Amino acid sequence: MRNLIFIITMCCTVGMFQSCSDDDFPVPPASTVPEFTFVIDNDEFAPATVTFTNNSIVPTHVGAATYYWNFGDGESTSEENPTHLYTEPGAYSVNLVVTTSESLEINEVTKTIVIKDPNATGVPIYFIDGVQVYQGLINTQAPIFTPLNGVVAQSSYGMVIDNVNGKLYISDYGADKIYRSNLDGSNFEDFRVGVDGPNGMTIDYQENQIYWDTSSGIQRGDIDDSDVNQVEDFVTGQANDPDGLSIDLVNRTLYWINYNGGVWVKNLDGTGESELIPAIEGGSMLVVGNRIFYDEYVASGDIRLKSADLDGTNITTIAVNIGRVVYGIGYDANEDKIYWGDRNTDVMMRANLDGSSPEVWFTHTGDTRGIVIGELE
Repeated sequence: MRNLIFIITMCCTVGMFQSCSDDDFPVPPASTVPEFTFVIDNDEFAPATVTFTNNSIVPTHVGAATYYWNFGDGESTSEENPTHLYTEPGAYSVNLVVTTSESLEINEVTKTIVIKDPNATGVPIYFIDGVQVYQGLINTQAPIFTPLNGVVAQSSYGMVIDNVNGKLYISDYGADKIYRSNLDGSNFEDFRVGVDGPNGMTIDYQENQIYWDTSSGIQRGDIDDSDVNQVEDFVTGQANDPDGLSIDLVNRTLYWINYNGGVWVKNLDGTGESELIPAIEGGSMLVVGNRIFYDEYVASGDIRLKSADLDGTNITTIAVNIGRVVYGIGYDANEDKIYWGDRNTDVMMRANLDGSSPEVWFTHTGDTRGIVIGELE
């Protein structure tokens, strides 16, 4: 009994510091957490005024807080909730430093603010990080991407751009849907629903049809048909899970690669289905001129970008040591370059079609999937 009384007494004595429960260990005093949000006027085009809201968490025991803002353009301030005018377009790294008088903390947070150029021209390029679609331009400037407002997916790996009708199609593997929007993100809508895990897509402009993969084949739908359930089976019985696909519009053939092995081809009239390159595992396929481009899984952390003639011969290696399976290979006809994403390092790469002059073109915090490139503006 004395032992029980002793235990209860000790619990009551230290109750203000900690509970007797194993689930209530002492919690160290909260630290300062710097945080801010911002709103950009003028539709984010230069000149634009940015209004910053300081959302930093500053516990009372740390003392008074001092705020120091660096706007990334050579200007700074110590205001708590400043506004700032950016006169020139660009991507600016805004840094907020919070210091405290009692705890002597120095904490900071940095965010990138993009001010768009109203006169910018170039080749439109898009990618998706799985959820959000981003738009940029290929020109002489460093790449600046901005999200397409209102275009959101659950878990997307692929896109295709319709340069004839000015549309963007986004596959959503997680929602079993294909979406469609204008190139600026407006009129975002369901194009097809109830499809089976779509990833890659390609467009046949002659017949005005779009093709997409499923877990066991390939389907197609009429672009002008507004029925979200209108589909037609084009390839069936593919046990190795088709992923990337692309059309050779000149020879009227469809190429695709299976996630679990095999590069295949089939004429768009439904004839001539055959395996072109056995055992190749990958996620992307693109026809450029008289060559196909695809990724090949060799081992974990060893994905290779390759190219072959349309008959599957004369295989060459474009890039090596890509971290994960590639989803989305883009081609810029203006500069005759190929683009792809490395989902391990969060970079978008580009090179000449023979693999020469490879370079890191853009870095994004997240995947760069479904890369598609439009026509020169």
